[in-house]
Amino acid sequence: MNSNGESLHLYVWDERFLYAGPGIDTTFHRNHAAVWLSTCEGEMQVSLGDGTRLQGPGVFIPSGTEYATAVAAHAIAALFWEPESASYQAAMARLDATPRTFACPLSKVEIAGRLRDPATTLDEADRLLAEMFGVSIRARLALPAIDARIAQAVHQLREAPEKYDSLDALAESVHLSPSRFAHVFKDAIGVPVRRYLLWRKMRKALDEAIAGHSLTTAALSAGFADSAHLSRTVRSMMGIAPEFLFKNRGRLVIHQ
Repeated sequence: MNSNGESLHLYVWDERFLYAGPGIDTTFHRNHAAVWLSTCEGEMQVSLGDGTRLQGPGVFIPSGTEYATAVAAHAIAALFWEPESASYQAAMARLDATPRTFACPLSKVEIAGRLRDPATTLDEADRLLAEMFGVSIRARLALPAIDARIAQAVHQLREAPEKYDSLDALAESVHLSPSRFAHVFKDAIGVPVRRYLLWRKMRKALDEAIAGHSLTTAALSAGFADSAHLSRTVRSMMGIAPEFLFKNRGRLVIHQ
């Protein structure tokens, strides 16, 4: 099947998601998630915001790193993993958290094919990703207890990010001043609260798109001012226009 008609596979877990399908050219962007990229044949080409170029069968991009990708000639797998999650921190416990290339196993063509099989389950995908990227997908760490107010804020943002159109409203909901809340949140979670809020809204919009809603409905349901606001956020975080997903929804295969 050529790239114009090939299915786009999206695996969705609570703390991560995986795209498997044709290579996508992206503009410079910063992703809240840490990202693993691999092409089933040939090499990925990634440019970092500081001018560094990475080229290899696999590329790792830490959270918050500015980068852009060139279209791969073959199908790719792209894993997006939220850095504050216990599973990510367990996976990275013994790995270097800097942008880098890495070697893929000889079976990566077979693995990539399996990830583009509609019958592949999330559990099977876990095993395949561990083989492809060399990380422990299911490992967990017992993370230190965090401030109860921050834990509450994270829960609220995961459940209903659309309710919070500003940092002030979120801080007020946990009885902290906006400046104090921003400081405590960053210390506890490791990422700025504004970036995390936009990330949760974007994931909510993605859920709405998967459910079949229009771009405008998805944007409003996720708490964006309008579809243009959603488009700017997706471009800044993913390097592509959200229209890519909406226009190709008929080719989308969801595993969740």
